[in-house]
Order: sequence, then C-alpha cells, then structure tokens
Amino acid sequence: MKKILLFLVFIMMLNIPVFASNCAFINCTEPYDLSFGISRFMSNVTGSNFLGVQVAQMILKKEINKTVEGKISVNIDSYSVKDLKKGIFKSIHIKGKDISTEGVYFSRLDIKTLCDFNYISLEDPKNPVFKEDLPLSFNAVFTEDDINKTMQGSGYKKVIEDLNMLGSSLGVFRVDSSQIRLKDNKFYYILKITIPFVKNPQNVILMSDLQVSKGQIDLTNSKLVNKNFLLDLKQIDRVINYLNPLDFSLKILENKHAQLAVKMIKIQDSKIYINGVIFIPKD
Repeated sequence: MKKILLFLVFIMMLNIPVFASNCAFINCTEPYDLSFGISRFMSNVTGSNFLGVQVAQMILKKEINKTVEGKISVNIDSYSVKDLKKGIFKSIHIKGKDISTEGVYFSRLDIKTLCDFNYISLEDPKNPVFKEDLPLSFNAVFTEDDINKTMQGSGYKKVIEDLNMLGSSLGVFRVDSSQIRLKDNKFYYILKITIPFVKNPQNVILMSDLQVSKGQIDLTNSKLVNKNFLLDLKQIDRVINYLNPLDFSLKILENKHAQLAVKMIKIQDSKIYINGVIFIPKD
C-alpha cells in the first residue's frame, strides 16, 4: 500500500492535500499557479474537467490494482484539466475493502487528502517534486483473521527470525509461533516459545491494552492469562512490542519520505479501528 503514495506522483492527473507533520494541526497552502479563471470555467462547462477526472481515476485504480488485491474505489476532484496535468489538484479519496498488499491484510482502508490545494510538479515524471507538503488522513479496520494472515507472511516471520537471532545470543527464550485473538473487545497475544532447559515448547497467552504513544501503537499492561509459569512481564512487553503486528501492518503505508502517526485505536465488535495521518514533506 505504500506504493499508493508513489502512484499519486507518477500519474499526471492526481490530487493530494496537505497535513501537519506533527499531526497537531493542518497547514494548508493558498492556491497559486492556477490556470486563469475563464480556463477553469470553460473546463467545467464543456465537461473536459469531468472527463479528465474520470480518466485519472481509471488510471490510478489500474496502477493500484497492480500491487493491491481487493475492492478499490478512487475519487478525484480537480480545478481544471490544465491544472491537473501540471500536478495541481483539489483532493483525492481512496477506499479499499478486503484488501491485501505485500503480505498485509486490511478489512477496510480509507486514505484521503486534507486540503483544497495540492501541488506535485510532474515536469519529470521519474523525478516528481513535491511543491508543498502532502498530508493525508487514514482509517484502517482489522479483523482477527486479517492480522493472523499477516503474521503468517514472510515479512512478519522475518521479524520473528531477527528477534530469535538476538535472543539466542542472550540465552533467552525463542519464539516459535505467534497469533492474536480478539475476544470481548480485548487483545490477546498468543506465543509458543522454547525456553532454555525446558523440554517442551510452552504456550504463553497474554492480554494487553492497546494505546497510542507519540503516534505509535503500544501494547501495554500485559497480563498472563495462563499462569502456570513465571515470566518477566516487562521483558514480555518489550518482546510483543517488537513483534507488534499492528505496527508492522501500518508501516506498509509509509515510504522513505512519508511519516505516519496514529491518533486513535480501539477494539469494538471484534475489530480493531485505527486512524491517523500520513505526512510527506515538500522537497
């Protein structure tokens, strides 16, 4: 899904508004470099702007579908065809349902721009220039099944392998597998671990709180559900935050320039709801 942000750059008829880098405020730029008012008027009267937008939406949706599976809808609002071709636009709204990309699964994903003026210079399509900051809001919904499928992917398994490599050098337990459960609007993290000098693998069931800290999702206040053996819960908190599947899933929305900050997370009706902002600074 991080490729979506790149699609907004490479397609000549896109639009994206601006959000604040610290997510505390929106800083929108006043429009400039627009075509003359009569040009924008005629573009709308003749229907050329409408047709241009329809083409842009089809192109963007086609590009997204190259790397994203699921039901995708794209809505674009522009000033005029001439402005759209320059990379100036009002807004874009992308909705996805039952989607997967790069081994990450979402039941719903909603991304939209936040300002009425956006500008990405496309004089060189291979080297686009963000003339203004590019902020977007996002809303994501995960089911238990979404997260567990993500955790079975090679990307997430690599995270476990890296942790186990570190753990083996320290002589601590090894994580053999992991999954989550959402029950009674609680988050349960289930680990199968191998402990030094213990013959059989052990199942560890933890109930954790979900909270936002400095724009990131934290699993805190972990409690052992099965108390047949003792573990250092502070150590466990660190381990499951390293393995945090929600944080892993959301990183798919970032690229090397984008910054993502979570504003809210909650569990309701056996689903996890998350919203926040994605911010791309201007060049």
